[in-house]
Amino acid sequence: MFKSQQSNKHMTVIGLAPVERVLVMLTPPVLGMILGYFLPSIADWVAGLPWFPLQGPLQLVASFDEKWVAIVTTFLGLIAGVWLSAVAIKESLVIAVSDDEVTMKINDGTQRYSKSEIASVFIDGKELVLLGNTGQELAREAYESTPATIADAFVKHRYPWSVEGDPYETKYRLWVDQTPDLSPALNALLKGREQALQEKDVESAKEMQREACKFGIMVKDRGKFQYWRNLSK
Repeated sequence: MFKSQQSNKHMTVIGLAPVERVLVMLTPPVLGMILGYFLPSIADWVAGLPWFPLQGPLQLVASFDEKWVAIVTTFLGLIAGVWLSAVAIKESLVIAVSDDEVTMKINDGTQRYSKSEIASVFIDGKELVLLGNTGQELAREAYESTPATIADAFVKHRYPWSVEGDPYETKYRLWVDQTPDLSPALNALLKGREQALQEKDVESAKEMQREACKFGIMVKDRGKFQYWRNLSK
C-alpha cells in the first residue's frame, strides 16, 4: 500500500503516495456515511431479535422517524470516518533516508538520527528497528510498507542493514519476577512495565524501556513476555 518516493537523488522517502493518501482520506468517511444511513434500518431489524443485547437503545433508535434519524446517523458516520482518516494519517510512519541521517515522522513527532550513531538497522516482525553503537534501541516503530522497500532505501544509502534481523537476538533472556542477575531496582522496573503492558499503556511501557536502558539493559517484548540483555560496553 505504501511506496518509496524519491524527493531528490540524495534522499529516499517512504510514506503515503498521493493517491494512497486520498484513498485513506476518503474511504472511511464514505463507509461511515453508508453505515450511518442504513443504521436506523439495521437497528429496527436487530430490535426484533429478542436475544440480541442492547435492546433498549436499539428500540429507541428504531422508534424515531426513520427519515430524519437517517440524516443524523449519516452525518455522525461522516464525522466518525473523518476522525478515523485523520488518525490513520497521523499514525502512519514516514521515513526519510539520506546519506547523512534518518528522519522518522509519526504522531506529530519527528526524530532524527545521524548515520554515525546507527550501528544496525533491521526488521523485527512488523517494526523497523535502529540500534545505536552500544546496542541500545534508538527507534522501534511499526511500518506499513514492505520489508524489501525499506531495506532497499537503507542499503542504497549505505546504512548497516542486518539481513538476519537483530544481531543481538541470541543474547536475550526471558525475564521473570526477581531475576537474580538483575538488581532489585531493575526487577521492580520490569514488574511495573509488565503491568503497563497488561493495561496496554504503550507510552508508559516505552518510557520504562528507556529507563531500563539507563541501567544498562535492553528490553523487548515477544508476545506477552519480556526479554532482556546487557548492553554492549
